[in-house]
Amino acid sequence: MHILVVTPYPPVLHVHGGGVRMFHNIRILAQRNSVHVLSFVENEEECQAVKPMEAFCESVAIVKRIPDFGPHWFSLAPFMAWEFRTPAMHKAVDDAIRMHKIGVVQCEYLQMAQYRRAGIFSILTIHEAYSANAYRTFQKTVDAIEKLRMFSRWMSMLNYEISMCNAFDRVVTMTDEDAAYLRSYARSANIRAIPIGIDAEEFQPVPDARPEHPIQIVFVGNFRHTPNVEAAEFLVEEIAPFFPQMEFVIAGPYLPSTVRKPLNAVFPGYIADTRSLFHSPNAFVAAPLFSGTGQRVKLLEAFAMGVPVITTSLGAAGFPVVNRKHAVIANNAVEFRAAVAELAASLELRSKLGREARRMILEHFTWESIGAQFLDLVEHR
Repeated sequence: MHILVVTPYPPVLHVHGGGVRMFHNIRILAQRNSVHVLSFVENEEECQAVKPMEAFCESVAIVKRIPDFGPHWFSLAPFMAWEFRTPAMHKAVDDAIRMHKIGVVQCEYLQMAQYRRAGIFSILTIHEAYSANAYRTFQKTVDAIEKLRMFSRWMSMLNYEISMCNAFDRVVTMTDEDAAYLRSYARSANIRAIPIGIDAEEFQPVPDARPEHPIQIVFVGNFRHTPNVEAAEFLVEEIAPFFPQMEFVIAGPYLPSTVRKPLNAVFPGYIADTRSLFHSPNAFVAAPLFSGTGQRVKLLEAFAMGVPVITTSLGAAGFPVVNRKHAVIANNAVEFRAAVAELAASLELRSKLGREARRMILEHFTWESIGAQFLDLVEHR
């Protein structure tokens, strides 16, 4: 079967969680199908990054993304749809369908839903429920005029997201929570949750060779994503000042210059191999995520490597986490500070959390167990 996968960002490893998901989804589909990839790119570095996919894809083509920042006053579609709408991509999709006799079009992320084609079996992967994010922003907004604007944004996003769910033959979310949310509006849509997996051999515990290594608190994220910026700001403003003797490592690209940099925090930027950050037992991950939906790959990697984690209830979405068994759940600054102090003081607790988290990954989140669900989406209709 010939499958066309259309992506807004390069489907590559070691950049962001969505790239990891797309890469492995495509790799698994290509084991039994002819997969063709069309991806937007922004620069020459991204052009080179997609080349490894040629090893297992029938074809890989790129389109330079030129965002449309016009106002589009009379359009009901949200800004994100226009930002990723280009004549070049529409033509590339049509050409690929004609040349390769495409039987399935799979659109990654809501902003690519516009590239669905009538009459061809279609799959939409929703990495996070954007309308749910828009609703939370509306709820938190205080200023009356801004709240009205956020209400309009929420309604536009909800209308678009639900109409796209109803238009596609199948819709995939990362978490059961997102699937249930979308089903509550798009009641006729075929929506199922398939989590992100991980290579448990590549990501496995690596005990620190130096047991005297000082405690480190680690956060990793791509800071083009607002929830990650919020998490970094929370750590440097609400947590780091209370633990001056501990080192906070806040890693990832595109960190805004507005994020304060206390003396006990380091900001190494982009890390090509995040495994170098997850050494145990004297490092643990703090992920104070208070917005966004979907599944967090940063936690998937930490769990797989047996590194203890503190996160919020929202951050743990998509994982069958039991508080204080697989991770510590903390939902405000006071709880977070207490959790950091407790983990820093207890090697036994850090070790227990790491063991149980690793066991959870092996039971539920390896690609061997998840891969069959990807294939079922396209092969059983």
